[in-house]
Amino acid sequence: MYTQTLYELSQEAERLLQLSRQQLQLLEKMPLSVPGDDAPQLALPWSQPNIAERHAMLNNELRKISRLEMVLAIVGTMKAGKSTTINAIVGTEVLPNRNRPMTALPTLIRHTPGQKEPVLHFSHVAPIDCLIQQLQQRLRDCDIKHLTDVLEIDKDMRALMQRIENGVAFEKYYLGAQPIFHCLKSLNDLVRLAKALDVDFPFSAYAAIEHIPVIEVEFVHLAGLESYPGQLTLLDTPGPNEAGQPHLQKMLNQQLARASAVLAVLDYTQLKSISDEEVREAILAVGQSVPLYVLVNKFDQQDRNSDDADQVRALISGTLMKGCITPQQIFPVSSMWGYLANRARYELANNGKLPPPEQQRWVEDFAHAALGRRWRHADLADLEHIRHAADQLWEDSLFAQPIQALLHAAYANASLYALRSAAHKLLNYAQQAREYLDFRAHGLNVACEQLRQNIHQVEESLQLLQLNQAQVSGEIKHEIELALTSANHFLRQ
Repeated sequence: MYTQTLYELSQEAERLLQLSRQQLQLLEKMPLSVPGDDAPQLALPWSQPNIAERHAMLNNELRKISRLEMVLAIVGTMKAGKSTTINAIVGTEVLPNRNRPMTALPTLIRHTPGQKEPVLHFSHVAPIDCLIQQLQQRLRDCDIKHLTDVLEIDKDMRALMQRIENGVAFEKYYLGAQPIFHCLKSLNDLVRLAKALDVDFPFSAYAAIEHIPVIEVEFVHLAGLESYPGQLTLLDTPGPNEAGQPHLQKMLNQQLARASAVLAVLDYTQLKSISDEEVREAILAVGQSVPLYVLVNKFDQQDRNSDDADQVRALISGTLMKGCITPQQIFPVSSMWGYLANRARYELANNGKLPPPEQQRWVEDFAHAALGRRWRHADLADLEHIRHAADQLWEDSLFAQPIQALLHAAYANASLYALRSAAHKLLNYAQQAREYLDFRAHGLNVACEQLRQNIHQVEESLQLLQLNQAQVSGEIKHEIELALTSANHFLRQ
């Protein structure tokens, strides 16, 4: 019964979305000015650029509702630990961590049951290939010394420049964590290099959500759970002004507006900073159109003089977020501890031991966090002790609560989130379209009434003209007759 009702609702939502698209195409053909009018075009709410945005919104909702996909957009600054938080939510490392901006392009991370090893699909790679060709020519002509003055050239950037010079293109498919890391790091370094060489990065080519990279992997926290209709997908969004690209703010706003829900990652140590304020403004702009949640990361840095969890919730809910979110939707956590603990538990459950720290550096980070600064390599061999330490670190991370309240709930109700998102977007669109058409109808009615008045005035003027013409014709005829009579009289003499 539940599945049948869900199916019928999704079918109705698809029908309404298709109908809205057809109506939007008709609106697109409506003239915004009188033909031949030389007056400048105004930036109207339903001008061509805005109609294109509405097309994108409807297409995005149609794509989500056809898959019953719930898209949870995650937004935060680089220093807030957004990538670490996503890795903690997924339960394994799918996004690389570097001490520089890492999300110039939005990236989807889709829960795919059974997909143990992450795979990245990047089908819309053609704009990047064109960019590489432009950069290849610029690198041949540029002064390397000048380039080093405006761009930090580390080993990753140097490898990328060599790759561009050799004309090596991006692939459409990457399997495994390391190839995915390399792809995403290279994409973000491309943004920095393009800016340094004064070449426009093709951000507009990736405005549509179906064109951005997609990572498919099984979320560890959802593995083995009951199957539900619908699909859960995370959307890693670019932070405001990330990588010195202020126009990414528009892309961020568009992605947030199209999401099913929004999760903000704030830095506990920088709650009142300008960077976190930009994030808060971005999600406040979304308003009540989508559900909002907040993770306050780095709560492990709390000391006896710092605000506790309840004080942090009250500060964010009442002051920073201006009452648009309840304290129950705010979760102080340590994303790093959560990621490390779950990664260790995953390795112990699947491989029976932790990998050597020399091979995987996260093991050293885990040992330092779970065992203390004085840990030794021999400690890693005590599996029972390591398992207990991982469980304690997971408990200390406070990540269990948002995983249960947010991730599990989102997964179980992904189809309902997708329907809610489509219904809300349709309602907003219908209301805005009605207001616009009412405005146009009022304008046309006023113009029609004015036209009738003008026609009536012309008819009255025409009647007056005909009357005056008749009077003048009579007077002229009379004068001509008098003139002819006088002429005849003169000739007879």
